[in-house]
Amino acid sequence: MATKTMILNPGDRPDKKQLKEIQAASERSIHFTDDAPRLSEKELSEFRPANPKYFRPVKELISLRLDAVLIDAFRSTGKGYQTRINEALWRGAQEMGIIIK
Repeated sequence: MATKTMILNPGDRPDKKQLKEIQAASERSIHFTDDAPRLSEKELSEFRPANPKYFRPVKELISLRLDAVLIDAFRSTGKGYQTRINEALWRGAQEMGIIIK
């Protein structure tokens, strides 16, 4: 079977036709070879974007009440404290087994 390629730029969302193509591709069987072996869950969990600037997860604006002491502690670490709060929440959620990144 020929390889199907699709170019999506950072921040793009696939249109309906592209979503159908992605869904159809996900239903085809995968043929593993020595050049493309099946990866373990551990190996897959270690994948990271080759260039993080092209990976922009969807963010959602919410209202969240946190202890003032906690917010002050993060703010005292300087610019980017909100990103560090997000990372701390990710780590906590992973440790609790809520999500796997």
